[in-house]
Amino acid sequence: MRPPFLPESHGPTRHALPEHRPFPPRDGNRITPLILAAEMYPELERRVLAAKTSIFLAFRVFDPLTKTRSAEAKAAGHDDWRALLKAKVEAGSTVRILLTDFEPTIAHHLHASSWSSFRSLREILEELTEPERERFETIVSQHPGEFGWGMRQLLRLPMGFVLRKIVREFAESGGDIKELLAVRPGLWRYVKDAEGTPRFRRGPPPRLWPATHHHKFAVFDGAAAIVGGLDVDERRWETRRYNQPAPETWHDVSVLVEGPAAGDAAEHFRRLWNFELPRFQEITSHWLTGSERELVIDPLDPMPEPIDAPAPIVDAPATAQMLRTLSKKSPRLFATGPSRHIRELMAAHRQLIFTAERTLYIEAQFFRSRRAAGWISEAARRNPALEVIIVMPQAPDEVAFEGNGDNPAHRHGEWLQARALGKLRRRLGTRLGLFALGRKAPLTDEEKELVADRGAVFGAGMIYVHSKLLIADDRHALVSSANINGRSFGWDSEFGVLWEDPQGVEAFRRKLWSQLLTLPPETLPGPGEALQLWRETAEGNVLTDPEDRQGFVLPYRYARVRRFGRPSWFVPDDLV
Repeated sequence: MRPPFLPESHGPTRHALPEHRPFPPRDGNRITPLILAAEMYPELERRVLAAKTSIFLAFRVFDPLTKTRSAEAKAAGHDDWRALLKAKVEAGSTVRILLTDFEPTIAHHLHASSWSSFRSLREILEELTEPERERFETIVSQHPGEFGWGMRQLLRLPMGFVLRKIVREFAESGGDIKELLAVRPGLWRYVKDAEGTPRFRRGPPPRLWPATHHHKFAVFDGAAAIVGGLDVDERRWETRRYNQPAPETWHDVSVLVEGPAAGDAAEHFRRLWNFELPRFQEITSHWLTGSERELVIDPLDPMPEPIDAPAPIVDAPATAQMLRTLSKKSPRLFATGPSRHIRELMAAHRQLIFTAERTLYIEAQFFRSRRAAGWISEAARRNPALEVIIVMPQAPDEVAFEGNGDNPAHRHGEWLQARALGKLRRRLGTRLGLFALGRKAPLTDEEKELVADRGAVFGAGMIYVHSKLLIADDRHALVSSANINGRSFGWDSEFGVLWEDPQGVEAFRRKLWSQLLTLPPETLPGPGEALQLWRETAEGNVLTDPEDRQGFVLPYRYARVRRFGRPSWFVPDDLV
């Protein structure tokens, strides 16, 4: 069996720069899977507390007001992340944070969330001494892949309507316009405060960013890293019992990486920081033009010195490789998205799938790539004994919980998913199992309102699957921030880790399945023998009251996805 690791010669072009080629597979790592926020959040806090020199955080969503969960953080008197980070800076650690920014017009609520976090972090600076402030820096970063100049001109009129609609929303909300605008710097050129009343201000066509930095990782002293699909806020907190109402559930997986591969995560952060710093300064300066407002973003310093990987850990069993998706600004005049550049995670998905001979286990928020479906189909053709288990949410959270089922982008995404899964159903037949997760509790009144939008299925509220995980034959595993869709494979910035450790991967798979099936780990079948158990458990749960079910596994309702999905010619496949 050929290892799934990417060679260092694999790059976007034949003559790619060294930083555009993959990090090498490194021996001597210790990999610890972290299932749910119940395991990841306390470990993240413990690693921050233990850090001596540096703490690097790169998240799509990071709320400094998130409560701490570990006994260690609480014992030290740190009730939330703002207090925890402040204490570490005062103790001498350097803290650098990369927050993802979002498109300021279409997604102005998410844009406001990022800048609310930035404002909370800036408040820490006011309580620090001058030397301490130099050790605490934050960047709110837009993705480089914005619309081309020509496309912005074509959209001048419709975007004017969008901006006027935002002004109406602000006026009708009854909120404090100063507060609404304070966390939306991307609107300052177009919305002004006229003595407490929002007013539209004419300006150039707004810059539009359809892609985002979707990575979620943290690095401590360059020697340990936490990588996966989990951001940090109260929405994503979840326990092993999934006892929150359906709209608040969140199933996710991360891993703790200790050893030389963590040094590669630190070096990746350094490169991102140096790339984003001048862009952050340029974009915020652009937003301030003609706005008569101020925005303080200093202190900000580059990270000039490369970070070397630490020595391998003696007797640590895992070989690990850090992997990325990175795109860049398209030079096309009428570009509607970024140009694909580094697609290591897509290549790693393919490589890993083709190593599977008996069982391929996948957890995915989205499975919308027909290309990935083709890889799995070919792997199944080559290996007649291969069985495939895929766990997904019954519906996207925007559809299931937020009532956005009429959004063409969501319907197009579900159409893509129905096509990809339909291909697998035709090619694999009974060797494919499609599953979802449901709560072990009767429907609440709130959840009963979600049935039509698939937020509650088979008499139980949906558990929202957000993890991005592949396990092949208890030998190799991949955990990342990348979904199985064009957006994660080509547009958004993603980060993950692929590793080989037969004993450790098997223990991880048994622990995870024990959580989902509520069976003792030692009783679970091995590769090539599990699909029947999953199918019998899911089908049996359909006929059983939620509180009496065996675990949380239910059948995935493919037919409803197929009926809901609708193609939209104006929605790029890579957008969803």
